[in-house]
Amino acid sequence: MSGTCMRVAAIVLAAGASSRTAPTHKLLAPDATGLPMIACTLRAVAASRADPLVIVFGHRSTEIHAAALRGIPPERAHLCLSARNHGTGLSRTLAAGIQAAGQHDVAGALICLGDMPRITTALLDRMIAVFVASPDRPGVMPIHDGRRGNPILWNRTLFPALMEQKGDKGARALLQQYGADMLRVEASTETVEDFDTPARLVDFSRLYTGG
Repeated sequence: MSGTCMRVAAIVLAAGASSRTAPTHKLLAPDATGLPMIACTLRAVAASRADPLVIVFGHRSTEIHAAALRGIPPERAHLCLSARNHGTGLSRTLAAGIQAAGQHDVAGALICLGDMPRITTALLDRMIAVFVASPDRPGVMPIHDGRRGNPILWNRTLFPALMEQKGDKGARALLQQYGADMLRVEASTETVEDFDTPARLVDFSRLYTGG
């Protein structure tokens, strides 16, 4: 497959229970314009060159699915699924997304977290371009101030290993194994910013406008 026609999927993980922000689910929290967090994230992902777009739901899937649709055009919303056993940990959500993406002719997949509303389309496209230029590498990671962030782009050759991960640590073990060989892209605070407490959700609702 030549670099000019390589496709990279985007998998958005949106199955978590958001227990740290209970009773509010952070993915449903509105920004200053009323747009739910998951929709803010998806608006940036859907505008990128990633294709296909896979969205994986779990806890409160009906509500979060409806909120997600506010951030994507209808033609980008056909690969929405609910992860079985999502309650057993992030790895099962990841496996469901990888299985869906792997059914398509893609060279890799961007694993995006649903609670990253400040992620930019420009960063995602830059990560894809870097990978397409060196498709033999295990993937691409964003770096801010020496710290690894999210999302992570994984080479298709690692899809089987990603699907075999266990528990609630996602692909952390694989990052330890392959991280030294992954390509790096300089990024902003968007890749490391968390909204995991009620106070941070208040900040989100006051300060961010989905742009």
